[in-house]
Amino acid sequence: MIDFAAHARDRANQFLTLLAQWVAIPSPYDSATVQPDAPFGRGIADALGWWQQLGDNAGLHTLNVDHHAVHIEYGSGEEIVYVFGHADVVPAGEGWHFPPYQVSRLGDKLIGRGVVDDKGPMIAAWLALDILRELKLPLSRRIRLVAGGNEETGFRCIRRYFETQPQPAFAFTPDGKFPVIYGEKGSLLITLTSLTGQPDLQVSCGDVVNSIPDVAHLRGLSLSCGNWTLDDGFTLLAEPGHVDRWQLYGRGGHSSKPEMCLNPIAATAQLLHQQFNTSWTQQLYEITDARSGQSGVRFALDAPGECGQILLVPTVLNIENGLMMLTLNVRYPENLTAEDISEKLSHWNRDWPSSRIEAEPVKLPSLYPPDSALVHTLHEIYTRHTGDKNHPSRTTGAGSYASAMQNAVIFGCEFPDGSSGNTHSADEYGSLCRFISAIGIYAEALYRLANLPAASSEKRGH
Repeated sequence: MIDFAAHARDRANQFLTLLAQWVAIPSPYDSATVQPDAPFGRGIADALGWWQQLGDNAGLHTLNVDHHAVHIEYGSGEEIVYVFGHADVVPAGEGWHFPPYQVSRLGDKLIGRGVVDDKGPMIAAWLALDILRELKLPLSRRIRLVAGGNEETGFRCIRRYFETQPQPAFAFTPDGKFPVIYGEKGSLLITLTSLTGQPDLQVSCGDVVNSIPDVAHLRGLSLSCGNWTLDDGFTLLAEPGHVDRWQLYGRGGHSSKPEMCLNPIAATAQLLHQQFNTSWTQQLYEITDARSGQSGVRFALDAPGECGQILLVPTVLNIENGLMMLTLNVRYPENLTAEDISEKLSHWNRDWPSSRIEAEPVKLPSLYPPDSALVHTLHEIYTRHTGDKNHPSRTTGAGSYASAMQNAVIFGCEFPDGSSGNTHSADEYGSLCRFISAIGIYAEALYRLANLPAASSEKRGH
């Protein structure tokens, strides 16, 4: 039996060097620098270029697919095993205690934007492939490591990639948690717009549709002592020298895990309704309320599926010049459709004729057979490397590239022990020790999947 874990431990310094290089390239979507050779902005183009150079320097075949995604390929064979991750990141945002585009190390903890989502996991996959190359292990399939450029803002990259490239025999995305996630919710964006009748009121909260922000900025709002309340955990602070400018602080994070956050948009809605008590504030409060709005109860959308229950999470709120615009990041299980959700919300919206609801589908729900060879093999590898028998394979509310490929699941790179965190928020961090463990797990996974029989009998369904 090959000791993949021992080979992984020899690559700790390489991991740190490569991670520092890639994190140092800021790669959020940037509309200001979009051009034909940078469809998602210059930073993402540079990050994809770094990934391609990594493969070129190793003498491997690389391909840039229309500046949307870049693959590094190793081996030969008709069929292909894919690891599909991403080079783009969410914006740094506010509240950092460390430089976001620099890897800071505190003992075992590595801090920086993209450390966990998704540059660290992709580098772990690269070093896993390097182990197979060093050992010259026989492979029946090619292996491709693909970095996409648009995972955080729409999945255009992976869709464009598979317009010209073959689907995988087996695949995983290292963009979630271990052990194996075989199903995930669908996603759509809901935009609510309404007239406010408050031309002096300004609210700015959030700028990324799949992240819960940390703070709301309010202007033109005069508050008197005793005429407002907020739920526990939120903090409202006045700007020095101003009686009508405020910052409302909560705790942000990934929109698939609202229970881990204190959403300042929901608190802002509560505060505005206390102050104005008008039709539009009532509507805003109802749709953002964590107990009934975000859970779908208010709209009779709360019936659970195998992937869990619906989440209607407010992520962006802007109020200016008498117009309110709210974005909800909606994650829904396989027993609902985007049409169901749009219909229920449109029916609810009839009570507010001055407002408008629009829906933009992002991705469908997906389920892969939990008793398949792919799921069984990956879970067995994880268990043997970690000794963890307490965490079964499962579904998730998060969305990943796995839903946009055949024969694909989520496999790491976060462990279920809390050693990584703050994804999509300030001070994103991961454990060096756990990354090294992941390199060994991924090396064995790539080796086994590249030689696993009967791939063609397993097909993903939606």
